[in-house]
Amino acid sequence: MRRVRLKVLSPPRAVLLSYLALIVFGTLSFRFLPLTRSELSLVDALFTATSAITVTGLSVIEIQELTPAGQVFLMALIQIGGLGYMTLATFFLITLRRRIGLKERLILSEALDYPGLYGLVRFLRRVVPFVFIAEGVGFLLLWLYWEVAYSLENAPFQALFHSISAFNNAGFTLLPEGVEPFRSDPVVNLIFATLIILGGLGFFVINDLYLFFRGRVKRVSTHTKLVLYSTVILILTGWVGLLLTEFFHYPFWSLDWKEKLLTTFFLSVSSRTAGFSTVDLSYLSESSLFLLTLLMFVGASPGSTGGGIKTTTFVVLLLAVVSYIKGREEVVVFNRSIGQRQIYRAMVVMVLSVAYISTVNLLIDRFEEKDFLSTIFEVVSAFSTVGLSVGENRLSFCANFSDAGKLLIILTMIVGRVGILSFAMALIGKESETPIRHPEARLLL
Repeated sequence: MRRVRLKVLSPPRAVLLSYLALIVFGTLSFRFLPLTRSELSLVDALFTATSAITVTGLSVIEIQELTPAGQVFLMALIQIGGLGYMTLATFFLITLRRRIGLKERLILSEALDYPGLYGLVRFLRRVVPFVFIAEGVGFLLLWLYWEVAYSLENAPFQALFHSISAFNNAGFTLLPEGVEPFRSDPVVNLIFATLIILGGLGFFVINDLYLFFRGRVKRVSTHTKLVLYSTVILILTGWVGLLLTEFFHYPFWSLDWKEKLLTTFFLSVSSRTAGFSTVDLSYLSESSLFLLTLLMFVGASPGSTGGGIKTTTFVVLLLAVVSYIKGREEVVVFNRSIGQRQIYRAMVVMVLSVAYISTVNLLIDRFEEKDFLSTIFEVVSAFSTVGLSVGENRLSFCANFSDAGKLLIILTMIVGRVGILSFAMALIGKESETPIRHPEARLLL
């Protein structure tokens, strides 16, 4: 019985169960508490709670239909989902000077994608306050600017909600027209983009940069370098790519150059993680939607508030392909070799992700019989917990899905938030290593 219990409470399963418990709590709250102006169906309540806790941002209801209490509750779910229930609970236990056991450390390490257990408590003490400070600065900047420049109604709460939503890469907005009215405003674009990027870098990178600038380490880690370089390159690639794919495409090209540059830059930043958009995506060309699908699939960096296969997974596989073509025995980045186990893990994540997305997309396409590109765009957006959609009237494309289609999207958001590999390990479990080594097979590839 002891072995069975330990297996059930393995770190991947504990993380999955914590998210499921939060989703159940959120669903019952949206369904039975006076958080909405009209009663939600059980599926819509489940969808809304899942989208908030997985910080996705897809919506099958008008967010403006939430009562003030519902909006506060939604904001709380986004904050808890972005940092993780285990992260917040452990941080408060540390604050109360409670001892954190080995099992809790293992679960926390899994939830944060933290390498090992050494320094985990100190890491948490630095990261969680940084999150609140970043959100607080974003809140103050948005509040002051919206109050002065736009006289926005209920500016303090709007600023707080959008700061939390942006940093946690959730993509939810309470504004009737979303952030589209700020398309040509460089200040709002810059504040949102900065919060999104900080939330998408990953807590390990933030901690590493903090130690470097405080002089506690002489250089940043290879992981941090890889994340920073890949983030900049992906943003620039998406920015230039969107300008090219929308070249002379009406109505986007009818915007002036300032709006063109700001819109494409913001969409490039937001598409990998956040889900905010200053333009109606249904007006974009098919090539632009396909490019955004690729950017969403790559997603954010490990240990961040974003989803996707992660930037490091994408770069490691790309470097492995280049090294193999050049005939090199090892994969090297910044004069450091990448272990075969890491390459193997990246390959597994890629294969599982493609297989899962393909399966879900085929099922939804069969159930709903809707446009294929729009469907796969929605599935990838859910899997990468981005929240971009080609839906109309501030609703996501999946708002018109049947309950079966919505349930598949709900499952996809959960898989994307937990991580496809962690989800698979939580379901299947992990076998112990065996000392037996089999003869090598010779295959033709």
